[in-house]
Amino acid sequence: MSSPQPTPWYRQPWPWFLIALPAVAVCASFYTLYLALSAPEALVRDEYDRNGLEVTRRLEQDARARELGLEAHIGFSASGTVYVELSPLTPTPAGVRLQLIHPTAQSQDQVIDLQLAPDGRYSAALARPEGKRYLQLEAGGPASEWRLRGVLDAGDGARARLLPGGD
Repeated sequence: MSSPQPTPWYRQPWPWFLIALPAVAVCASFYTLYLALSAPEALVRDEYDRNGLEVTRRLEQDARARELGLEAHIGFSASGTVYVELSPLTPTPAGVRLQLIHPTAQSQDQVIDLQLAPDGRYSAALARPEGKRYLQLEAGGPASEWRLRGVLDAGDGARARLLPGGD
């Protein structure tokens, strides 16, 4: 009796599978090299120093609000008015800016300038927005630059509390 002839290695599936793994890695590395050489270098922005200065300015605004011990309460009336009670603040600025920032849709962001009313609160015409909003209240000027942040959630009713740095 004669034994069957073994099939040559190139007709076996396992050697080809073992050769395919490093071959795929080599192809992927060439593709990665192609992407790296053909894509523009967009990771470093030209105005990176300006962006860094803006971040520093924002942190200084938060620190100034902490230093002043500021806190704000924002409410929405049924008549379509937003009002802000700011405490304690001296000197009182004539106006503040309120930003309502939508978590995902920038097109739904709102910026409202609030004016000081005779009752000591800041107010403007604005109906309560639907859903969650990040709030940012700030005042500018060389002597009184500060910022307060908070969150207005649908479950909070018509009031929100703002603190320095959003703490």
